[in-house]
Amino acid sequence: MSCDQELTTQSYLDGELQGVAAAQAERHLQTCASCQALAAGTADLSDALRKASRYRAPDALRARIVSRFGREPVRLPTRNFWLGAFSGATVSALAAGFALLALLPPSAATLTQSVADAHARALLNGQTIMVASSNHHTVKPWLAAHAAISPPVADFSAQGFALAGGRMDEVAGSRAAVMVYRHGNHQLELFAWPDRGAKLPQPGMTHGFRTGFWKSGDLDFAAISDVDKDAFQKFIALAQAQRE
Repeated sequence: MSCDQELTTQSYLDGELQGVAAAQAERHLQTCASCQALAAGTADLSDALRKASRYRAPDALRARIVSRFGREPVRLPTRNFWLGAFSGATVSALAAGFALLALLPPSAATLTQSVADAHARALLNGQTIMVASSNHHTVKPWLAAHAAISPPVADFSAQGFALAGGRMDEVAGSRAAVMVYRHGNHQLELFAWPDRGAKLPQPGMTHGFRTGFWKSGDLDFAAISDVDKDAFQKFIALAQAQRE
């Protein structure tokens, strides 16, 4: 059975609604089976398009670039800076070089620092959540529309980790989806971003936060929090067991 709010729901999923209209659409989505089916279909389509268009540089090309420059690339200054400093053929040459460097995967150290920075920045700014909901039918399609990926989203309230919402962020230059969970007075964040062939970091502590990384399908994942070791390992086990 269709719903007369489907056009409004689609506008919400496309990120076209703001303020009160977005809040109303979100509340409707949490209770309407028809619109939830629409949201799930939108998320699946986004995921399929992402997988179909994904491009990974050949290993030989990446090896030649690393050999020439002697190291992994760092994050580059913004385009406007370079356009202000150079012009003409110089800009074209730089742009081509930067495009090649952007194909290289980030280092393990870069990934660890990037996830820790994103987590700390969100905590300090009070902007850890952009879509607040414990319903995966709301969080998953929102992430698909805004972060351009649709990782599995689950609520682990029964196991002590309640889904609180999500946001979009960035990990080492790649747009990332972030699922936010609550465990008592602690917050855990689960990052997901397209795999670029990077070697992922080992579990550890960074600036007081526990971190864990893994791959699943064509996505990379990272969990980060200041919870105790046992709780963190339990959360990672739950997250790794998720399926689309």
